[in-house]
Amino acid sequence: MEQEGTKPVAVVTAGGARIGQAIVLAFARAGYNVVIHYRTLRPAVQTTVDLAHAVGAEVILHQADLAVRAQAEQLLEVTVQRFQRVDVLVANAGAFERTPVDQFSDDVCRRMLDDNLFAALWVSRTFGVWMRNNGNGSIVALADVAALRPWRGYLAYNIAKAGVVAMVRTLAKDLAPAVRVNAVAPGPILFPPGFSEEQQQREIDRTLLRRPGSPEDVAEAVLFLCRNNYITGVVLPVDGGRLLAGDDGH
Repeated sequence: MEQEGTKPVAVVTAGGARIGQAIVLAFARAGYNVVIHYRTLRPAVQTTVDLAHAVGAEVILHQADLAVRAQAEQLLEVTVQRFQRVDVLVANAGAFERTPVDQFSDDVCRRMLDDNLFAALWVSRTFGVWMRNNGNGSIVALADVAALRPWRGYLAYNIAKAGVVAMVRTLAKDLAPAVRVNAVAPGPILFPPGFSEEQQQREIDRTLLRRPGSPEDVAEAVLFLCRNNYITGVVLPVDGGRLLAGDDGH
């Protein structure tokens, strides 16, 4: 939604740290005001706010469990009440946990689906319908190369991220032509806690570029998808060639 004389607004879920922080700062530097969603307040969240303020962005923080639809709706209400507009939603919230097919519990499976799929679904649907009814907008969801090339031992996570890809492609149809909906599928960017150096190197060696990416690489891709007005329904890998390479990296 565009209004004369006001800065555009980007809402970034899980925007306080890691890749989310890089996305927030990319939009702040591009001239956006930013709404940062978080679920658990950590020191990195305030650091992100301070860095965004330093480049001239107005920032508001909002805590929510986005797997609960009512809380996703409240995030929209807070944003519109403060800024009277929403131009971009980045559905970045997610979680990562190993779920071997014969070992994981119902609770772990539900958590992976809630954190990675339902959180993205409720916030994207809520903001997308509002954008369509009030002008236009852009949504970018964070998927994963695992949605397209599943990882052994991460059944629930792979299913959830594959659902994000299906969500993006469906919303791109349902919200067109007013709202563009895309996804970024990162490869080896930031490794989960507990990954050994050997595990990290193995993932790096499976890329064509033979190096990990950075959160800024992902943030630049998100910003590109929001800026290009003729792209929708796309899942953009930012993976150093991981999808193109075989499991041995060739």
